[in-house]
Amino acid sequence: MNILKRLFLCILCILCIIPVLCLFSCSPRMFVINEIAAISETGAAAFEKDDDLEMLEKAIPGNIKFFEALLENSPDNYRLLLLLSRLYASYSFAFFEGKLEASLLTSVNSDYTEQQRLKESVNRYYMKGADYALRALKTSYPEADEKFKNPGSADIFLGKMTREDVPALFWYGFNLGSCINLNRDSVYFISKAFLAEKIMNRVTELDPDYYYGGAHLFLIAYYSSVPPYSDEKLKLSLFHYNRLKERKGGAFLLAELYYGRYYLWRRQEKEKFEEVMKGIMQYSGRKKEHLFYNTIAAQRAKIYLQATGVLFE
Repeated sequence: MNILKRLFLCILCILCIIPVLCLFSCSPRMFVINEIAAISETGAAAFEKDDDLEMLEKAIPGNIKFFEALLENSPDNYRLLLLLSRLYASYSFAFFEGKLEASLLTSVNSDYTEQQRLKESVNRYYMKGADYALRALKTSYPEADEKFKNPGSADIFLGKMTREDVPALFWYGFNLGSCINLNRDSVYFISKAFLAEKIMNRVTELDPDYYYGGAHLFLIAYYSSVPPYSDEKLKLSLFHYNRLKERKGGAFLLAELYYGRYYLWRRQEKEKFEEVMKGIMQYSGRKKEHLFYNTIAAQRAKIYLQATGVLFE
């Protein structure tokens, strides 16, 4: 049986027994919630090995609401907080950010109302993801939000982080940083840019391979697209692309997508950009572990290629 179907059946069974669990004391309920959270970590990984995006778009919201219901009974559950942050990030990135970019880049008659609706949804989901990740981090470091308020205290605080802190750090940085990248005209979000940069650089120091090398991926986009722009920042963008290529080879197509969409776009290298996007669109499965994100990369490459006239002068 498909692993996703097994996961859904498992959740259905759990939903049936939750009313019974409510009759028991707190300890048995906490035990069951912890077990569900542990099982669901594997389930979340299963989503990312499937390329049926239509099914996943329908499935993820139900899972999010299910885990949020569990969190009500265990508000400081690190695993649930981390899982929710990851699901909100994946949901927003995979199914809303792409629609927003398609509307902004390729619409003949721009639908401003629809674009605003999509942008509000993207921001809302990313900020929910950031909040859950910060709450996860605060289970070990209650002072985290205070320490993150200025560059000096953030540097010292992040210097104390260990490899065990990487998951919460990464998902906080990814969700917050994604909002920053989509709101480069916002004073509020740009004022937070230093924090996302510092967090993701710290992740690359502690565990550069975490989540497919996702911190390197983020920094490719960050150094090419977030002001102020400079040749030095472009060199950093290329540096992180090369580091990711060294670690993942050509199997992870989001690396190529970000290299084209951000680095080559910033350098206005149109011919190379078109070559990269066409290469991604020839995607034929490659490694199973990257199915979800490689399928997204192929979809986005098509959007960007159609928008070449908009992206390049």
